[in-house]
Amino acid sequence: MQRSPRSLVLLACLVPACGGARVSGSISVTDELTDPTAVAACARGDVAANLAIVADLRDSYHEMIVCGGLQLQFSQNLVNVIANAALGRGQASQLRYQGNGVFATPNGMMMIKTTTNDGRALAADAMDPNSYLVGLQVTANAGGLINAAARGGSPWGLVKQASASLDIQFSAQGPLFSMLDLGANGGLSGRLLLDPKRLAHAIAKNIQISNRISVDNQQGGTTIHYILEGPPQPLDDAIEHKAVPMKLVSIVATHEATGQSIRVTDWTMQFKGDGGKVLDGTIGLDVDGGEFPYAVKFNYPHRMEPDIDLTCR
Repeated sequence: MQRSPRSLVLLACLVPACGGARVSGSISVTDELTDPTAVAACARGDVAANLAIVADLRDSYHEMIVCGGLQLQFSQNLVNVIANAALGRGQASQLRYQGNGVFATPNGMMMIKTTTNDGRALAADAMDPNSYLVGLQVTANAGGLINAAARGGSPWGLVKQASASLDIQFSAQGPLFSMLDLGANGGLSGRLLLDPKRLAHAIAKNIQISNRISVDNQQGGTTIHYILEGPPQPLDDAIEHKAVPMKLVSIVATHEATGQSIRVTDWTMQFKGDGGKVLDGTIGLDVDGGEFPYAVKFNYPHRMEPDIDLTCR
């Protein structure tokens, strides 16, 4: 049977009832859950009930956007840990230091590990400026970082705009002092005049981060648990490309009422935070059990919501 995917043009639609789509703005979405003629040749029984597991998975996958945004925010705060201290800014993040280079959200959904370039866990909290320079006190002269901050923008953007050096006083080198690439000129204690861009780039060059995301939730009638891992990547790469890799380790999703389960056949996902905080990639899966077996493809073409294609098996 020839497939007839339904392409929808959405104009500022914010609710699922608008053509079955869940996005805002003017975009074109293919969502065959709203018009499942693609599986008409094999569909049996209550078709909507047997497709509900797919809609539930789509809702659960939104957690990847949340976690990707957390990691990018974490990365930007990390490279600017000294500059933020100069601005009197706290390290606003849902991730808390757990020791041994590990940060995690209170609910345990996301973990980020900070390491050296040779894979060793960092010896201290990389988000604490005193881990680099003990007893740190920072000021910035009036023409540089503070003026850049007054113009607004992200911490990374502020550092790029700053023209002044940071006037740094400290009492001793911290356990992460080497991450600043100051060498012998840093001294054991004293006063330094440093370029904030140089500090940010040194941290970005010398620290790697990796992630682990564990989502365990109930969406509609579907119980879902999946684990994703992102391999270690240099901070400078993560910030330059604004990408968070999300490699699938395992996934279990079952719908008790229909007796359905899934098997993932393809996974090429990553988060992109280049302004829209969106996903890129595809997820292919087979749905087993229920009234009829079928295959599903989620395609995220650089947006928050996927195209959804259905196929008889």
